[in-house]
Amino acid sequence: MSNEAVESKLSQLDVAESAPEPALQAEPEPAEAQAAEKREVADRKVVAKFLVSNAAAGSIIGKAGASISELQSQSGARLQLSRANEFFPGTTDRVVLTSGTVNQVLTALHLVLTKIQGEQAVAESMMARDGKSTQLRLLVPAALCGAVIGKGGATIRGFAEDSKAAITVSSQDKQPPGVLDRVVRVTGGPEQLLRAVALLLTKLAENPNYARFTSATVSYAAPAVGPAVPAAAYAASLPAVPTGGSGPKGQQRVEVTVPVPEGRVGAVIGKGGEVISQLKSVVGVKIRISDREDFVPGTRNRKVTISGTADAVQIAQVLIHQKVHQTASGAQ
Repeated sequence: MSNEAVESKLSQLDVAESAPEPALQAEPEPAEAQAAEKREVADRKVVAKFLVSNAAAGSIIGKAGASISELQSQSGARLQLSRANEFFPGTTDRVVLTSGTVNQVLTALHLVLTKIQGEQAVAESMMARDGKSTQLRLLVPAALCGAVIGKGGATIRGFAEDSKAAITVSSQDKQPPGVLDRVVRVTGGPEQLLRAVALLLTKLAENPNYARFTSATVSYAAPAVGPAVPAAAYAASLPAVPTGGSGPKGQQRVEVTVPVPEGRVGAVIGKGGEVISQLKSVVGVKIRISDREDFVPGTRNRKVTISGTADAVQIAQVLIHQKVHQTASGAQ
């Protein structure tokens, strides 16, 4: 299933009322149109998540939170960090979430980079292998990485040429189990980094499913109920299993079992079965939920089995994860 086809299907999940026909207006001059477009892009709301070392996190927060308060005041962006003992899976790095307009996020990033460059020990923790450049690690929803990479890698190569920064996307094979974000590494000098991040964020925000896949959370811990095996750990032992058929990788039939806490299965089903029906009809997957009291061994997690093409199953997993996470956040 191509990115365009996937986005088309996902857009069907939200049915909006038809907007009235806008009044005819004089077509703006090219220069005015370009200026208006730039303002629209600069005012677009985005969420950017980065990985930083503990040392960098401490520098951003500052004594009694003084630094982070000043960064927020000067940039207009909102900054959040994961707790000292909450690391991105598979690393010892913390997550920094920056939200606001594109301009506010870029201003915050500029201030952070400037601050870090003035502290040698912190700067070294973000240094690239060449010992000269700085490397940023941006977390991007896996479902949106196709838009950043482009056909045959054309989009990401264009961004690299424009910004003069080196940009790479982590392999899907290296994604930690249960994590729905991939790591985009951007390497270069401060101006190159800012330009590259601006291009990446703008491209992501243009995607109609940006808000659906972007999570404004800094915690990557799987929700659990009772003495349960973490959902991510159990999911790692249940990889996608081909169920027959041939053809492109994304079109092969697969089956995945996702553990969902007993108290949150209702979010997957939806009122009157609405959510599960939409997943079946729009995304094109089959979903089975284990009976009550039929849990993953040693847990209170029910088994949600998804089958369909590899692309469709991945989309369904993302949506189910979001539904469960939203319910978990609301219960806190």
